[in-house]
Formats: sequence, structure tokens, C-alpha cells
Amino acid sequence: MNFLSNFIEKDPLGNTSLIIIFITLFLFLVVVGAFFFDYSKNDKNLKNIITLERAMKDLIEEFRSLELNFTEQKKILQDYKYTLEKLDLEISRLADSNKGDTNITTAIQMANQGRNIDEISASTGLSNEEIEPILKYHGKS
Repeated sequence: MNFLSNFIEKDPLGNTSLIIIFITLFLFLVVVGAFFFDYSKNDKNLKNIITLERAMKDLIEEFRSLELNFTEQKKILQDYKYTLEKLDLEISRLADSNKGDTNITTAIQMANQGRNIDEISASTGLSNEEIEPILKYHGKS
């Protein structure tokens, strides 16, 4: 402190103004350094943001591509579902016709054996209207 007070006492106005100039220059250098540091950080952050934006755009494109693929797969699955439903209906129809054929064959055999309409109906589950022609053509008279 002695140095500073001796320095100011020799030429108070000139030395005080010199100290103020040095402090001002020091503060100016600190502000310029802080500005440069902030600018370089902002530049680095901007580059990172640009990279992230590109990555997000790529992700969006990939999601759109996946969405299109899923839409196509959904259509294919719906086609398969429709085909399977049609096959199921055809199998049911064939099973019903096969069951009907079996019942008719059984009714013809029973008519050939001389059974009456009630016995044939109870055994096969056919209606009387279905059994009457069978008895007419295959029954024992």
C-alpha cells in the first residue's frame, strides 16, 4: 500500500488518471476475453444444434419410412385375413355339405333297410320333407 500512496502523492492527478486508464484497459480486456469465450461457446453450440437438427430430420425420415412399411404390412395382413376368412367359410360349407351327404347316405341305407320316417329323422336329423323323397325312391315298398 505504501507504494501506491507514494505513487499517488508524487503526481496525484496524473497517477490517479493512469491507474484509472490501467483499470479501464484491464476491464476492457476482460470484457473482450469474455465476449470471445462466449462467441466460441455459442459457435460450438450452434454446430451441435445443426448436427442435432440433421439427426432429427433423418429420424423423421426413418419414421415416415417405417410408417409406410407398416401401412403396407397392414394391407397385406388384411388381405391374408380376408383370404383366411374366405377359406374358413369354404371349409365350413364343405363340412356342412359333407355332413349333409353323410346324413343323406345314412337315410338311404336306413330306407333300404325298411325303416320308417320317424326313425330316419331321429337318427339323421333330416326333416320330413327331406326324408320323404328318399323313402319314395329308396325305401322298401
